[in-house]
Amino acid sequence: MLPSGREPSRFDDGPSILDQPRMIPGPGPAPHNDARHGWEYEKPLNDPVIAEIWCYTPRYGYRAGETIDFHVHATRPRFEIEIHREGPTPQVVYRRDGIPATASPTPANAHLVGCGWPVAHRVTVPSDWRSGFYVVVVRVRDDDGAVFEREHFFVVKPAVPARDTAIAFVVSTATMNAYNDWGGGNSYHGEGGTPRFKKPNARTSLLRPWSRGLVRLPGGAPRAVSTAELPPFAVPSLPSHAYAHHYGFARDYADASWALYGKLFVEWAEANGYTLDYYTYHDLHEDPAALAPYRLSIVVGHDEYSSWPMRQAIENQLAAGGNHARFAGNNIWQVRIEDGGTTFVNHKDETTDPLLGTDQERFVSNAWDLPSTGWPLTHTFGLTGSGVIHAMFGGAAPRSSGGFTIYRPWHWSLEGSDLYYGDVIGGRPDCIAAYEIDGCDFTMRDGLPYPTGKDGAPANLAIVAMVPAVLHEEDHFNGTMATMMNSVSNPSIKGDGRALPHLEEHEGAKHPKYGAGMIASYDRGVAVGDGTMFVAGASDWVVGLERRNWFVEKITRTVLDRLSGPRPTA
Repeated sequence: MLPSGREPSRFDDGPSILDQPRMIPGPGPAPHNDARHGWEYEKPLNDPVIAEIWCYTPRYGYRAGETIDFHVHATRPRFEIEIHREGPTPQVVYRRDGIPATASPTPANAHLVGCGWPVAHRVTVPSDWRSGFYVVVVRVRDDDGAVFEREHFFVVKPAVPARDTAIAFVVSTATMNAYNDWGGGNSYHGEGGTPRFKKPNARTSLLRPWSRGLVRLPGGAPRAVSTAELPPFAVPSLPSHAYAHHYGFARDYADASWALYGKLFVEWAEANGYTLDYYTYHDLHEDPAALAPYRLSIVVGHDEYSSWPMRQAIENQLAAGGNHARFAGNNIWQVRIEDGGTTFVNHKDETTDPLLGTDQERFVSNAWDLPSTGWPLTHTFGLTGSGVIHAMFGGAAPRSSGGFTIYRPWHWSLEGSDLYYGDVIGGRPDCIAAYEIDGCDFTMRDGLPYPTGKDGAPANLAIVAMVPAVLHEEDHFNGTMATMMNSVSNPSIKGDGRALPHLEEHEGAKHPKYGAGMIASYDRGVAVGDGTMFVAGASDWVVGLERRNWFVEKITRTVLDRLSGPRPTA
């Protein structure tokens, strides 16, 4: 046991929790790379001397009886496939070896147009596979015993929605797509631009593998944030970047890895007796009525991107009297799914979107809070990621407590928690209020925070707790140190001759916009549990569950139990 009484976690120093075979880190990428840090994008080398294999599937969600096509490229004549269901005890459900494979040509711009590989293997989902998140590992072996393996995933949806549980868990596949740079780039960087300001891709293909680290990670892989105490005048660090660069993982693995977010929640939830029906955001896109049968739907971790139908699915559930719990942060971008469900569209510059200025302008794939959408995020969730985004990330509040300060200890979500006004939950060393967050415009009256409504937040939004946060990092080094993102999404670092947006000026000082991440809720019906929205607005809330933080666990149980229970009567 640790001194705090917690069980050891994947974020504590010590041996890996994953018993993996010896893996070859490369060959990974071809020569084209991200010049900012020398990252090479993962893509086939097509050298028959070098062992390599990847796979992808045309969809992410399947039901019993449906067939999954595995499109595979490999430089060895045969490969192995292993599938396991994630949970407190991972369960291997399928294993085959000796499957014929071929080395297939891959387009140079596969990140834009897809890989086009042939189907090498098919699996029909058996009726006894429980709804869940299934990790697929494909591998090839060399005569000397060396192994090259990569991973993919799919979700098994329930055969009958809400038959076995009142809770639907939604995997944030849209956000994972945005950070997947396999083949040459993602929604943040790729070919073009300058070494410091890489050009994002407005359109990327879903028909490609996941970059290394987005599905599976060794134990001890660093989070996106640094939780170490920062000495005076030291440069804030991003340990995940150094780790990724050294061990051959994707640059953005810590931003959207299933292993650092969704996996932590489902392991905790299932270990604590909660049964979940699993869906992906792409399933909601195809069927906006998918969540309507459930009392409660849940999203966790880094959940930044959604399409109009994805968001409408949550609205439909709320309208039917169901509830939504968002243990997640950074709710910002609207996307589109085009080309028959194969292309992910997000224009970081809305003026490049062909829908701008048309009668379809509400679907412009940029920030949800643009006036053109007419649908601010606060209208659904009460909070938004558009105002302030970061905490304990690079130069964004690097010495924050890492926890949420309690302001309304009488709120229903804190019942039985023994919390007081001013208590901090999930602070160091857990740091749950970190990385990217959600909040709203607020004011203080008599020591309590209230929404101003300027950003559309409902008047009955109860702000339970807050943590200081900023829009991008503060520069203490006069542009000489690029500590955080230094890309199109954070052009507030000096040095390339451009004006510095995202800065405010108060009392003679220029700084990023200041604000707060929040825990908050509001009810659309007459009582808690009648169209209730609850948001613990931090991507790293799940770390508190993984690290067995008593207060985080208690609040999570209270929310799940109250919002998945019977609908209240007036």
